[in-house]
Amino acid sequence: MVKDDAEECLRRLIYATAANSSKLTPSGLYLSVLQQDPEVRLAAYRLIAVLVVRPWSLMEVCSKQEIINMVTDAKMETTKKGMEARHECCAAISNALSTSNRLNDAALAGIAAKLQEAVKRGPYLAKRHIEAQPVVVTADRF
Repeated sequence: MVKDDAEECLRRLIYATAANSSKLTPSGLYLSVLQQDPEVRLAAYRLIAVLVVRPWSLMEVCSKQEIINMVTDAKMETTKKGMEARHECCAAISNALSTSNRLNDAALAGIAAKLQEAVKRGPYLAKRHIEAQPVVVTADRF
């Protein structure tokens, strides 16, 4: 966080940029950038992770279920950097939401639970329940 006047300037800049785009809201911009190529998504994860400590940005992120779905989707990224950035973003949103005073809202409580589950799984495509799979191979005969 920066000083109050700088925070307000940052907020106005983001909202003005969104208003001048076809997306109209910061949440629309976040979603649009998350739908880009992996290199651009990497930057989006880092940007969102930094901005969600601000209550106005946290509410923008949580206002679109598509953003939460993309950030919590363990199969979204295929590179190590992408997986780690996605996980760090997910953890940042989860931490900001858990320190927020808005967890009484049922919708936000559901989002918080989904984020916590994704954070527990870790960055590297961990599955929820891993069960042993029997392997049956027939013998090769000449």
